[in-house]
Amino acid sequence: MLVKRTAELKLLEKQYDSLQSNLVILYGRKGIGKTSLLTEFMEGKPSYYYAGVECENKMQLERINQQWMGSLSMDGLILDYHHLFLSMLRRQNQKAIIVLDEFHLIWRNNPEVLEAFIKLFDQNTPFMLLLCSSSTRWVENEMVGSMGNFATFITAYLKLKEFTFVDFVNRFPKSSVENCIYINAILGGVPEYLNEWQESRSVKNNIIEIFLNKDSRLFTEPWQFLKQELREPAVYNTILAALAEGNRKLNDLHAVTGYSRAKIIVYLKNLIQLDVVEKLVPLGDEGRENAKKGLYRITDHFLGFWYRFVFPNMSRLLLGQGEEVYREKIEPNLTDYLGEYFADVCTEFLKLMNQHQRLSGNYLWWDRWYGKNGTIDIIAKEQNGNTLIGKCLWENRNMDIVDYEKLLSLSKEAGLKEDICYLFSKTGFSNELKSLVQGMDRVRLVGLEDL
Repeated sequence: MLVKRTAELKLLEKQYDSLQSNLVILYGRKGIGKTSLLTEFMEGKPSYYYAGVECENKMQLERINQQWMGSLSMDGLILDYHHLFLSMLRRQNQKAIIVLDEFHLIWRNNPEVLEAFIKLFDQNTPFMLLLCSSSTRWVENEMVGSMGNFATFITAYLKLKEFTFVDFVNRFPKSSVENCIYINAILGGVPEYLNEWQESRSVKNNIIEIFLNKDSRLFTEPWQFLKQELREPAVYNTILAALAEGNRKLNDLHAVTGYSRAKIIVYLKNLIQLDVVEKLVPLGDEGRENAKKGLYRITDHFLGFWYRFVFPNMSRLLLGQGEEVYREKIEPNLTDYLGEYFADVCTEFLKLMNQHQRLSGNYLWWDRWYGKNGTIDIIAKEQNGNTLIGKCLWENRNMDIVDYEKLLSLSKEAGLKEDICYLFSKTGFSNELKSLVQGMDRVRLVGLEDL
């Protein structure tokens, strides 16, 4: 089932409906759904689409000619970008759309394409130029600096994000909420990855077919992703594997990898820019980007699962031992692994409630806290300091009074004064806990059916 990106489509339509020419930057990681969005947006409009490849200028221009003008002899080709683009626009009697996908591949070897665009914006015929890229780091760190004055023509940026949990429920209508949580925690929210999951298969069989089968399309996808975005993939592999094993402190990463702390920080910052890793700073240091203390964790669910279970078992998987790896390495650890990502789903649930003013306050700051004696899965604060805390239990047992009391103890250890507690549980709550919190406005119990 196709999940439509309604808000993103609305933004593109608004740009197109304006009377002026527009330059929109559309970007997001490979497989995030740019092409699907573009296909829907361009339907019924005069459009010219070209996906860039890494080649020399002459061949690139010839390929664009052939894509837009059909099979022509060499004598029929327009061998400069400005006249090619102008020729396409003059063929239409209404506002046309030019889409250059993977634009960073065109730009690298053909800087004169910018001059052609500038000339287009100087002429009176309104048009819409969509420059698209799957290299998020290039767009966010290098593109504008490379553009120079041409950057002033940009009228909108649109970064496609991963699907939310609400999207998962719509994407997999035959799956239970529990199964959607499995899919979310294992594959993440990249639409192209989700297409590999078959609702007719069990969770076990999906994991084996998608991750543990050396012939699977996604078997080495993380390597391809890192190679596109980052140099020195061996270093990033080492750091991500160490994080996946639970080494979250800078000192622990230093001890495991042997890299200097300064080097690790640089590489972690690059991963944070890619939305692959996040840094959790101690309470009181929130908002301080350079806080020295803190923990790091992999936030990309797909990469987290791959580096936790596939990367360390690669040799066995290449020998066709996927069933054995699942039985010995994944099955005994899957419940613990999903616990943290269940907390992500519960946090998204509360943020959505907050957005629609369904909570008791307006919470502006969200985080989680790791202490010596345990974790507070969710912390949220209002501007006036009122605090919400939450515990998320992904185990095959009911949450009980001991779990609740442990949360209160951790809250005290963290120096928090909780105003409201949310308790989330996969299988439900003990009768004793239900009786204890009955009539208490400050404690809310949330089961899977509520999600």
